Amino acid sequence: MYQIEEKRQQVLDFVNGLHDEDARTKPDEHTWSILETLEHLYLIEGWVTQQLKEALAKEEVQEVREKPVGRTVDRSHKMDVPDSLRPKGQFDSIEEATDSLAKTRDSLLFLIRNYDQEQLQKRALPHPAFGKMNLEQWVEFIGFHELRHLEQMKEVKNAL
Repeated sequence: MYQIEEKRQQVLDFVNGLHDEDARTKPDEHTWSILETLEHLYLIEGWVTQQLKEALAKEEVQEVREKPVGRTVDRSHKMDVPDSLRPKGQFDSIEEATDSLAKTRDSLLFLIRNYDQEQLQKRALPHPAFGKMNLEQWVEFIGFHELRHLEQMKEVKNAL
């Protein structure tokens, strides 16, 4: 659905071969470790799921044009991350991170399976880079966001 499962699997395939110690290591003080990056993905997915729930609970219909969410993977454009979505060292192991990611994914999938495509397309939320996006595009964004950070994790691994 929206190819988020395929994109998530790419992240899981990458981290499943890592040792926890490597995943905790930061190449420098300004770069997130792999575990911190996984925590960020977990925080984003949980936050987006909550925002989707709230938007779907409202009757307000908004038609917005589609945005190029596929550009999310372009790491040449940096984004400021709100403090609430910054990692705080919550995970000690790959297993803990992937278990938590599985829980947020289950919540997201449960939510979107209870609404039809039209309902997701007719409600919108603001995005800091793309402006207002419909909820369907927000779901797609999650997958592209994970691929963006998969590249970041690969860079971290190569720097270690």
